[in-house]
Amino acid sequence: MALSIIKKKEHLDIKGMKKILTIKASINRGLSQKIKDYFPDIIPIKKPFNFKSEIVDPYWITGFVDAEGCFYIKPVKRKSKVVRFSLVFSISQHSRDLLLMDHILHYMQCGLIEEPVSRKEIRYVVYKFSDQLNKVIPFFKKYPLLSIKHLDFLDFYKVSSLLKEKDNLKEKDILNIQLIKSNMNKYRK
Repeated sequence: MALSIIKKKEHLDIKGMKKILTIKASINRGLSQKIKDYFPDIIPIKKPFNFKSEIVDPYWITGFVDAEGCFYIKPVKRKSKVVRFSLVFSISQHSRDLLLMDHILHYMQCGLIEEPVSRKEIRYVVYKFSDQLNKVIPFFKKYPLLSIKHLDFLDFYKVSSLLKEKDNLKEKDILNIQLIKSNMNKYRK
């Protein structure tokens, strides 16, 4: 819509600029406070809703997770000592995307949607170890990620194999998992 306004050169006057600002106000984080102060009469447009009622292409999920997903390993401590680990797969979005997250949840057939009270965010999260082993991991093995996040998935998978094989982790297993964890996500070099 904004591109159409620009192509028609309508953006060169204040009326056209305000049209673009109404579009900007309705996407992502909206308008900055400074722009709101300059243009207090801008009201976000209602976006047309044309999201399909189901996700039909598994590679769409893969691409979405490449951009927005996270695989992480959560240590569980008792008396300041790590006793076990949980695997967590999650996708975070703005709270207005609840329907999208609901579609992902139904497609993956596992997990839950969390809505933190303190933020305008929702998360699709899979905590259950059996769901990681039987649904999440097989999905991403069949439809592999293409970004650096693929390396996080491989580490996630490696740790799942260690956890699956051992009921009681030995100190060397804990250290190995902590080392793998320390090189994932934002710590990956």
